[in-house]
Amino acid sequence: MNKKVKKIIIPAVATAVIIGGGFSYASAATNTTSNTLTAENSAQSNEENQSQAELAKQATVTKEVATKTALDQVPGTIGDIELEDEEGTLIYSIEVTAEDGTKQEVEVDATTGEVVKVEAEDDEEEGDDEQSQAELAKQATVTKEAATKTALDQVPGTVGDVELEDENGTVVYSIEVTAEDGTKQEVKVDATSGEVVKVEHNDDEENDDGNEVDDQE
Repeated sequence: MNKKVKKIIIPAVATAVIIGGGFSYASAATNTTSNTLTAENSAQSNEENQSQAELAKQATVTKEVATKTALDQVPGTIGDIELEDEEGTLIYSIEVTAEDGTKQEVEVDATTGEVVKVEAEDDEEEGDDEQSQAELAKQATVTKEAATKTALDQVPGTVGDVELEDENGTVVYSIEVTAEDGTKQEVKVDATSGEVVKVEHNDDEENDDGNEVDDQE
């Protein structure tokens, strides 16, 4: 009986050793990957810290003074503070959550201590939209007023938003009109020919999505 027991136990021990070895290998591989990522993150963090330290040597205004200046300009709560080199001018970029809840970025000259700029964090996105509209406007030969009149001739009502869009290489005015029956229509007018390209309900796209879902079911 003892011999049989030994024959059964020995393979079990061997299997345990093999499995244990597998776990050890997997654990080692995981640790290696984790260590690599940690090293990369640490290196990046060190580079950023070194950059901030080098810029700090050039600053004659302390971070505390710059922060106070920012709060005098925009009362609120301080967020991130970074030193930046903007075209040769060293500045503190200070994020402030104003008392009305909006997030403002206050830039303070790190040499003179003067406020260089104050802007909402979404100003850059708005600037990009304005630039895009300006570029499309250069391609349009039909004015916004003429396109709006065409849209109202097609769908009498009240005009809402008017935007220029590029649809597959064709510049169009996308004009939102609240029709006399209360429905919201989107009239698209070719910005070159002045012709109506499309008229659709604002909820047409949502209805189409709903139909697709129903078809899938």
